[in-house]
Amino acid sequence: MFRRAPGQSVLPGKPVAEGEPAARCAEFFEAGDGRRWLDDRFARVASDLERMLENIRHLSPGAKTVLVGYPRLVPENTAKCLTPAPGQTHLPLADIPQDAMPVLDRIQKRLDDVMRKAAAGGGADFVDLYARTGGNTACDGADRAIGGLLETSSSTLPWYAHPNEKGRDIQAGTAAERITEILGRVETGVGRPT
Repeated sequence: MFRRAPGQSVLPGKPVAEGEPAARCAEFFEAGDGRRWLDDRFARVASDLERMLENIRHLSPGAKTVLVGYPRLVPENTAKCLTPAPGQTHLPLADIPQDAMPVLDRIQKRLDDVMRKAAAGGGADFVDLYARTGGNTACDGADRAIGGLLETSSSTLPWYAHPNEKGRDIQAGTAAERITEILGRVETGVGRPT
């Protein structure tokens, strides 16, 4: 599931051992020590976002704040993740078993939900990249808009789970469309942030 450097703890409790059924990964993150660890991390993210949005309102009371979510990493059809992307030698999600991929997707969706809730509570608008990038995940081969977990790029820097040029354009276009909607709403004085 997740590899750790010798002697270094990345996750709480006893991690799921390699060779264990992927269902143990779901149990770890959705009911066990991993769930408590994630709950704590998500609470910190929510608190940090609330504080950030409050600071923006305080320092720039006239600002129209937009919080941009994350693009989707894992596709609905996880079988796509069993083949390296063109020009790559590693599988897009490395050694994460196929049965554990939905767990990773649910964790990412939960992060976006935390961000959406913080935006709503902080008077900001939210740009939902997760919904927009379902056909451009790390496992979508030539259509991918985000790099795999071990993917290298043609530049000197790797772009592990980061947008490629297509991803940059999709994300920028999606954010620009949303900002255009917000500015139009502000000019007409219609509605509140959604």
